[in-house]
Amino acid sequence: MVHPGRVVAAYERHRPEETLLYKTLQAHWRTFFADLESDGDSSALPAFVVSEVEAFLRCGILAHGFVFARCLDCGWSRAVGFSCQRRGFCPSCIGRRMCGFAAALADRVIPRVPVRQWVLTVPHGLRGKMAYDPALTTAVLRQLIAAVSAWLRGRARRLGIRGVVKTGAVTVIQRFNSALDVSPHFHVLFLDGVYSFSAGRKPIFHPTPAPRDEGIARVAAAIFRRVERRLADRELGAGQRRFVENAPLLLAMADASARGVVATGPRRGCRIVRVRGPTADVDAFVMGRLCAQVEGYNLQAATRLGAQDRGGLERMARYLARPPVATDRLSQLDDGRLELRLKRPWRDGTTAFLFTPHELIERLVAQVPRPRAHLTRYHGVLAPAFAARAQIVSSGNEGEAEVERVAKPNDVGGAKKPRRPGRFPWASLIWRVFLKDVLECAQCSGRMEIVAAVTSPAGVVRILEHMGLPSEAPAAHPPRPPPQAELPFDVSGFEPDPPAPDEFDS
Repeated sequence: MVHPGRVVAAYERHRPEETLLYKTLQAHWRTFFADLESDGDSSALPAFVVSEVEAFLRCGILAHGFVFARCLDCGWSRAVGFSCQRRGFCPSCIGRRMCGFAAALADRVIPRVPVRQWVLTVPHGLRGKMAYDPALTTAVLRQLIAAVSAWLRGRARRLGIRGVVKTGAVTVIQRFNSALDVSPHFHVLFLDGVYSFSAGRKPIFHPTPAPRDEGIARVAAAIFRRVERRLADRELGAGQRRFVENAPLLLAMADASARGVVATGPRRGCRIVRVRGPTADVDAFVMGRLCAQVEGYNLQAATRLGAQDRGGLERMARYLARPPVATDRLSQLDDGRLELRLKRPWRDGTTAFLFTPHELIERLVAQVPRPRAHLTRYHGVLAPAFAARAQIVSSGNEGEAEVERVAKPNDVGGAKKPRRPGRFPWASLIWRVFLKDVLECAQCSGRMEIVAAVTSPAGVVRILEHMGLPSEAPAAHPPRPPPQAELPFDVSGFEPDPPAPDEFDS
């Protein structure tokens, strides 16, 4: 969305090879993997994790291929590297997915009704299990949706709303916290009310009154009872049993990360080093309004967005789908350790965490989700298969271009159905979020167009050398040998042999 008064900034190509996160993985990934291999654990690291890291080291590097754009007026050209399109920890690709998700949510999914955010965190013992068990994550989420939906329907009944009532929600499953621990939790954007359905009439939205603390406590208690009852009867499926048998090290990393300790390396079993400042004011961290905790299940529902606050909704969605690592808060100390600063201090005064390169890579590896495990879910009237979804979610919301209907003589119906909206173009997302026009020429301010996608190695080298750009990809550093171990015997009493006399000495 364009905001009046904001200055349009010039676009600069993202250079991932210059970021500290890329340099750390480039220098230490092979050593990290070799250390696991020396311990006999390399076979337990799944292929999708290794592929995620290797793809990140190729993401945005022009030597691996790029999109070539040229100005229509002056002929000036620009190259933009291909992305890895992974979901684990790549800030660039997750940032693009974050902006696309937020734009789609505001323009194509959430109707113009009030929205309330419900956040559920689970006990620490359950977080490590949920990290790589999609069925368990789904089971907990279903109980959360069922408990909040039942509570909303009950409030609607007390308001005198009769007939069929439905709720709607969108869930983002975050796998991390600000300390980069594995911490699966749920951010649910619930429509703050219910839809009623009557035969022959359009669905009608009925807002519900704001909840109270005791209401949130009852919902949290209901979630606790539902989840514990579900876990008591749950058995591992065949697919999850195979995964547990084939990836024990990854599960150990996830469990250790959920508990805030290191799983591998020389500091195995130790807690991550914290940087503490002055102890923060405890009163500022007292559990606030609309928040309840029952047996380790924490439920919050204090954030509400108005029906017309589309900008706030888009900012909220970007926050929910953000990448786990903020590169601007990651820095390197003189001793080689990496400092991850927190956005705001914790209750105990913690302001940052210190990682060795090995510990940071271990944290990143544990953040990689399993393939085909969805991190975004749609429920109720917002679900894709809901019969009346088209009457609630309009494809013509403000900010969305109308789809042109072209009538052809041989069309039976006289008009073609509108094409289903696809992904937002990369250029429009950059403009929408950063007000940077990537298709504006930096030389003459003319318009640029994408000419080709260059993938052949010979073409990549020829074009990059012509443009004066590096044509060789940054190479990952080879694994370093382990430090020299202590000798098993005492050498203090030994003296070196004298040098042999030179046969040419007289």
